[in-house]
Amino acid sequence: MTEHKLPAWSSYTFQYQGQLRGRTKIIFVNAFCAPPPANARKQLVVVLDGGPCYFTLKYDPGQRKFFDLQFNGVA
Repeated sequence: MTEHKLPAWSSYTFQYQGQLRGRTKIIFVNAFCAPPPANARKQLVVVLDGGPCYFTLKYDPGQRKFFDLQFNGVA
């Protein structure tokens, strides 16, 4: 397995989206360190590959827990 260093935290842009998981309200977090495209304020940025520059995770505010952290792979 190859290790990849995370980019500087300050280089990331974050997008947040409220979602329902069954009856549970969660917050979907989308993160990327590339400059955001013009439509990033209105549409989730979806990137395949890209390694640790791109990741998603979920947050359950009721339980105050993050879960399902997933970094993109590298082709």
